[in-house]
Amino acid sequence: MRQSVSLWDRFVSVATYFTFGMAGLIWLIASFLIFKKTVTQFCAYHIYQSIFIAVILAVLGMFFDIAYSFTSQIPYIGSFIQYAYVYLVRTPIYFTFSLIHFVIFLFLVYLSFGAVLGKYSYLPFISDVIKSNFRN
Repeated sequence: MRQSVSLWDRFVSVATYFTFGMAGLIWLIASFLIFKKTVTQFCAYHIYQSIFIAVILAVLGMFFDIAYSFTSQIPYIGSFIQYAYVYLVRTPIYFTFSLIHFVIFLFLVYLSFGAVLGKYSYLPFISDVIKSNFRN
């Protein structure tokens, strides 16, 4: 099942991770409307996976914002959660990167490194969803 992956597909796959799916979405639309061709299975896998990851991160961000606003009103737990929020999210450790941002960045580097090598990056839950729902 070893297939040759073009340099352009690798570039689009890497770009889509660091733009949280926007570059891949633009490439999907452009390839369908302008070039009248479908994207390769490799490129589609990484595009759909990056869009799915962006949606999960957005939902988790909204959930934690709501949970933070509710739990910050609790007397002792609220102050602990406020300190944890300040240290994990608001305190920069490298330029403007906080600890959470740095972990997300390393996560994207891992996924992009797999795309550069021409491999399907595997994440236990997310990759299984993508493989089962978006087959060519």
